[in-house]
Amino acid sequence: MKNKKTLKILAAVIPLCLIGLLVYLFYNFQKKKEKTDALKNAPAFHLTTIDGGTFTQENLAEDQIKIILYFSPDCHFCQAEAKELSTVYDQYQNIQWIWVASEPLNEIKEFARKYHLNTQSNMYWCHDEMATFYRKLGMKTVPYILVYDKNNHLLKRNAGAIKIEKLLTSFDEKK
Repeated sequence: MKNKKTLKILAAVIPLCLIGLLVYLFYNFQKKKEKTDALKNAPAFHLTTIDGGTFTQENLAEDQIKIILYFSPDCHFCQAEAKELSTVYDQYQNIQWIWVASEPLNEIKEFARKYHLNTQSNMYWCHDEMATFYRKLGMKTVPYILVYDKNNHLLKRNAGAIKIEKLLTSFDEKK
């Protein structure tokens, strides 16, 4: 008698749990899809540069490829990417590089100085103080790289480490 009652309860609870799980998964999939769709064109943003200025989507170069790199100065992969870029930078001066981090400004400045990328005219170092940009784009890791074409359409998105040379050869930056 007790086993029948338990089976009836389980027969009701298990389908409800499965339905709840399916609704939860569908909802999360929709949220992820919305964030991914929002990346198809360069999003609106407002960041502070390391020299105290402002950098927004209005500052994106009109006739250049744009690479937005969300990084952390403590990230070993980010350090490796910056080191690699510092050795091949001369070949890619036709790209606008936007480095963004939420760590303190002095750490971002030191990172830029360490890899000799702080004085390049097409290299922008930005501070995302409250990680608003990071959350808005649905990023989950650093480094996180977005590559936009001359018309601000997404060419490539990469979460995690990637060699700069591989990233740059994955699209034709001379278009």
